Amino acid sequence: MVVTNKSKLVALIAGTALIFGVAAYGFLFSTRLEPVTSLSVSTDGRYVVSAHEDAKLVLWDLEQRKREVLSESANLYSAYFIEESDAFLWQDLDNVVRVQRVDGEVIEAFEHFPTYGHVMSRDREHYLSANQTWNIYHGHGEALRPVLRDSRSPSFTGTGQVLNLSLGGRYFVSGGSGSPGGELEDSPPVREEEEFRFSSSYGGVTLWSLDTLAPVAKLPGNSSKTYATISPDGQWVVSGDENTIGLFWHTDSPRDRHRMASYNHGILLEDLPEGLEENEYWDKSQLIPVPESSQPDKWGSIRSLATPTTVAIAFINGSEEFLRIGYAHYESGGMSRTYAALFEAGNPWPQAYLDLGTDPFPSVNDYSRNLSIDSAPEANLLVTGHAFEGGISVYRYDPEARTLTKEWVGR
Repeated sequence: MVVTNKSKLVALIAGTALIFGVAAYGFLFSTRLEPVTSLSVSTDGRYVVSAHEDAKLVLWDLEQRKREVLSESANLYSAYFIEESDAFLWQDLDNVVRVQRVDGEVIEAFEHFPTYGHVMSRDREHYLSANQTWNIYHGHGEALRPVLRDSRSPSFTGTGQVLNLSLGGRYFVSGGSGSPGGELEDSPPVREEEEFRFSSSYGGVTLWSLDTLAPVAKLPGNSSKTYATISPDGQWVVSGDENTIGLFWHTDSPRDRHRMASYNHGILLEDLPEGLEENEYWDKSQLIPVPESSQPDKWGSIRSLATPTTVAIAFINGSEEFLRIGYAHYESGGMSRTYAALFEAGNPWPQAYLDLGTDPFPSVNDYSRNLSIDSAPEANLLVTGHAFEGGISVYRYDPEARTLTKEWVGR
């Protein structure tokens, strides 16, 4: 066979194309992301750090609208921005936790147990972390001490969600699983224990002192899978659960529990005698119209938005307003429409229903991803993962107009 210059050139071009094709395919494959399992937004709303089902850790620059894969071996539940800081926490699969700045500088690194959610105070004096069995610890290394500990129950495996931790003021809040049926009695109550408490007694919503690490109050009333958070100023604790119960407390008077209104029925009136008409048990005085489907459903009726099972709660306007986010959707012409309900802190009545959209569908479909939604309240920013994709959706809230606009979809 005679090899001519022309055939050499053709072979060279073909080989080069093959190399570049493989390289391009490898690049696309290596940068494809699986769904977010945890994310956190910087206080100024500039950055998001996210951990994904494929163990990638990603830093998103929302101003430049770009992303950088920082690691391909990240703990799924370890992405967390420290408040008022350009530093975030993450843990690798060798169980090393890093405090890392957005420019890549690692401020601190330490070995730790596999975390299922962790937080750190802005002064970095307090590091709180939870494990798979909902035990809570303070500190690390030789300074590690239990705050809440038990043998096996409750747990991530048993409930299908992470025990969420939230910092606000000089408090922190834990939220996991309320009593079956949502019993409103605080049983068992906060107990005096010198070293630690049992997680089976504090599996619901609990308010803790950040200074003493002692429980300030148990906040009962939720049922099944429960999410709870505290306002940035440390004044309001808000919770919602799988059985559509929404509650809130002021930290100055945590024994006073307040109900959030059901979107269609209003506020359930407690301690009323039996035998009244059904509508007499509900206060509907300040309900606002709920979104309705534009077309009848398969039963021939126009369906209204139902009160959601709560996957996450996010303050969106400082400590003044928050969003209750969950399975708040209905079928409209074969398409599911998903909303977040806007509430004022201290006010039980929904103020507006804000459409989160469905393209892409936000990550409200799985309790095991309850850390995949976060906000920057001072920047009026909400960020969610995607239900079936690996990117993020960025929304901006307008406090004057009370509207929520999707600014960017990052993939």
